[in-house]
Amino acid sequence: MDAQQVRAYFDFAKVRSGLLDVTGRLFGLEYVPIDDAAVWHEDVAAYDVRADGAVLGRIYLDLHPRDGKFKHAAQFGLVSGIAGRQLPEGALVCNFPRGLMEHRDVVTMFHEFGHLVHHVLAGKQAWARFSGVTTEWDFVEAPSQLLEEWAWNADVLRTFATDADGAAIPAALVAKMRAADEFGKGYLARTQMFYAAVSYWLHQNRAGDLTDRVRELQDKYDLFPFMEGSHFHASFGHLTSYASAYYTYMWSLVIAKDLFSAFDPDDLLAADVATRYRDTVLAQGGSKDAADLVTDFLGRPYNADGFRRWLASTGKRTS
Repeated sequence: MDAQQVRAYFDFAKVRSGLLDVTGRLFGLEYVPIDDAAVWHEDVAAYDVRADGAVLGRIYLDLHPRDGKFKHAAQFGLVSGIAGRQLPEGALVCNFPRGLMEHRDVVTMFHEFGHLVHHVLAGKQAWARFSGVTTEWDFVEAPSQLLEEWAWNADVLRTFATDADGAAIPAALVAKMRAADEFGKGYLARTQMFYAAVSYWLHQNRAGDLTDRVRELQDKYDLFPFMEGSHFHASFGHLTSYASAYYTYMWSLVIAKDLFSAFDPDDLLAADVATRYRDTVLAQGGSKDAADLVTDFLGRPYNADGFRRWLASTGKRTS
């Protein structure tokens, strides 16, 4: 697959507009530009988020790189919504190009925006403690991982992914992109298990020789052998930020794949199931246990069936 051919369909301005259109249709939202909002840089765009004529909150999109700026991609809550007292505000801080984008950047934009819309939709709680993205750590990534699915769907992509002549991205090309993405996902899962094991066991056992323990864990979980003279754990930043809970990335993905099973892959823009998901999961914030939110939406406790199907799939779906 030619990455340059793929990039031709992902102009930044179209992707940003498409993201707002897609999430607006899904969740019944309107994004109203606020040109006179106080922002920290001229690149930052502010929007009031509305639903049924009412303002739910405000979002800020800071999406291009500049000197001294945070170098990765993340959503930051600025104000916690409290019912009857204050509206939520959040910011998306990323480093995307101003012209053509890699598709992986498109997926990242959808992922991080998933956190942002979660923060706003969950901003009507009685207490700030339960407002916004305040769920358990082993669920917090699930809504964002779920929204990534829309960035891989050919029918969705065709609504905004067009080349310089206005031609929409072909379904056959999206199929090739899927196949390329599916390659090696078993290795991805095994590597994530290795990272999770390092995170957990180094905090539980506090081994005397950390490198020896990491070698044992890599031999057990990873597909590639330990490299002599290396000390992977010394550069594993998640050991401090996530402590023993790095497993949450894969746990959330298991839940995300199960949540996705409720949607019709042939009509991902159908509003009924998306509205039910919005109201039963996203809008609840941290007011209920995440397992209960998922059960409310799916009508059953979550399971790993969707995750297993994903691991076994070949990525040949074209829509």
